[in-house]
Amino acid sequence: MISLTLTPQQAAPLLEATHGITLDRPLSALGSELASTFHGVTSGRSIAVKMQASSARELTVQTWRAEVAAHLAALGQPVPQILRARDGGLVGAASHGSEMVAITVSEWIDAAPYGEIGASLDEEAFAGELGAAAAHLQQALESAPRPPHDIQHAWAAHTMSTVIAAHLPRVTDPEARQLAESGLALLGTQVEPFTAALPRSLVHQDLHDSNVLAHPSGTIAAVIDFDDMLVGWRVAEPAIAAAYLARHAADPVRVVEAVAAAWADIVPFTPAERAVYPALVRARLALNATIWNARQGCDRDEYARMRADGTARTFRALAGAAQVSA
Repeated sequence: MISLTLTPQQAAPLLEATHGITLDRPLSALGSELASTFHGVTSGRSIAVKMQASSARELTVQTWRAEVAAHLAALGQPVPQILRARDGGLVGAASHGSEMVAITVSEWIDAAPYGEIGASLDEEAFAGELGAAAAHLQQALESAPRPPHDIQHAWAAHTMSTVIAAHLPRVTDPEARQLAESGLALLGTQVEPFTAALPRSLVHQDLHDSNVLAHPSGTIAAVIDFDDMLVGWRVAEPAIAAAYLARHAADPVRVVEAVAAAWADIVPFTPAERAVYPALVRARLALNATIWNARQGCDRDEYARMRADGTARTFRALAGAAQVSA
């Protein structure tokens, strides 16, 4: 995956070229792992803009992701509507120097990432909301179009062992290294024996605290960012959602269990999924610490620190619990 860093001044003419959008005022830059993302206003209407490095092959995947998002929105899922490009497509393509840039524009949702709500968020109640929303999303994804080809990426749950091991030589922080090694041990002893029996499905697989928008009351407003979507372990959906919510919780164990309970009321766990769920929650935290520490010195250090904050503390809290059940 290649990061793309554009300034608002560089992004505006690309947006006009692909979508015919004239802005009321300059774009405001937002945070992202690899893309350049912006908030804009056109004719009084707020929009979200994502610009990603692309290629002819990658554009087919980016278009597929937009098609899935549009499919989910049509089914009534809390997914923002996509604004079509000038050519009628869901994703526009433009050139920036020698690079192809894929551009997606969607409606702006007037809500905050739940990780920014702070102490007013009732974590345990929200865990139930999040588990149920993840399960309903999973049900809707069953009828969504499948990817144009096999997709792999660094955050996929079913490749965590390989990715952690590959990044480990670049992990310099002792605490992050300990988490990485513990994560590898967890995956080897508590997940690997069950992998053949884990159901696979299309999963969003990135329901973290910046990709789930919520109102101050704790109700979920939208699910965004389908860039990690692929066919993988179904149980990754609640495990990833729980891992990131636990980073904000005074009692991570209760939050992890509450996400699982709400999910299972709608999409019951298989015995294998129930067995691996607690370990997958902790392994995702280990992966998070590993990747962001290994990427130190990149052009997005501030974003990396934000994404890693609280990870080690939460991992230790879950490890110290007598039992975390699904």
